[in-house]
Amino acid sequence: MFGQVPPGVQKTDESSIPFERLTVKDSLGRTITGYLSRPPKDDTDKPLPVILFVGGSGCQSVWTRHESGLNIGLQGLLFRLAKGRTRVLVVEKPGVKPLDTPVQMGAATDGSREFLEQHTLPRWAMANAAVLEAVLARPDIDRKRVLVVGHSEGGIVAARVAAEVPAVTHVAPLSCSGVTQMFSLAELARRRAPEGQADAAAQAVFDKWAEILAKPDSIDDFWMGHPYRRWSTFLKSSVIDELKRSKAKVYLAHGTADQADSVVGFDVMRAELLAAGRDLTVERIEGGDHGFAVKGQSGISKVFGNVVEWFLR
Repeated sequence: MFGQVPPGVQKTDESSIPFERLTVKDSLGRTITGYLSRPPKDDTDKPLPVILFVGGSGCQSVWTRHESGLNIGLQGLLFRLAKGRTRVLVVEKPGVKPLDTPVQMGAATDGSREFLEQHTLPRWAMANAAVLEAVLARPDIDRKRVLVVGHSEGGIVAARVAAEVPAVTHVAPLSCSGVTQMFSLAELARRRAPEGQADAAAQAVFDKWAEILAKPDSIDDFWMGHPYRRWSTFLKSSVIDELKRSKAKVYLAHGTADQADSVVGFDVMRAELLAAGRDLTVERIEGGDHGFAVKGQSGISKVFGNVVEWFLR
């Protein structure tokens, strides 16, 4: 969930971003900014399906600056893989300005006060849902096929959006906690602990949860780069439960060597959804890390490509 932008992300200059900016008001009265990819030049009137992408944790913008230009993120990767067959939508987190590029990508330590106050699971999901519903009202969008893709923290949000927006027909939570993120953190703590200290390591996660519950709205107390206010909502959410509230087809992908979200939770999620009779497609990537890389070889383009083709079949 934390760390640098995954490999396979395109860098470009600001003028070449093939996305148009739009703003909507959500149910909380907030002005939410989204970006929708422009239609193919040779067929601008044909309604196309839409893919909403939700990125991982942190206070960085969906567009970030880098030495060699502008990073257009994983939404740019989806845009290239779609090859004009679908529109791609991405939403800016409330409290984040375009091109905000913090020192520590994936963390909230450099976030504005507005970001720290607004970045909870319900509020962030609500922002994404508001922009998606506004886009679905456009005549150039095909409402019959709607995909929400989320990576890492974004996978949790994607599952919530699919549950809250009935128009979503496909959802792909990738490299995210299956049970709850609390379970994932405790499982990873056990795995990393020295011999004989696994139980104590897991207990430390649960002890921290008790501290968070004592100050659930604090934006001044941080743990692992994020304020208690963020943790108090995200750690409560079960992706399994969110997916069960939706009727969307589901695509899951996870690497067995993921050190940010435990593959055990992924296996539980797979079993639970199969037992519930859900339409489920799965990639369990042997040796894959959080970004699906195996032995240093990037795998994120392949996984995202598989998701796009699954959606458009």
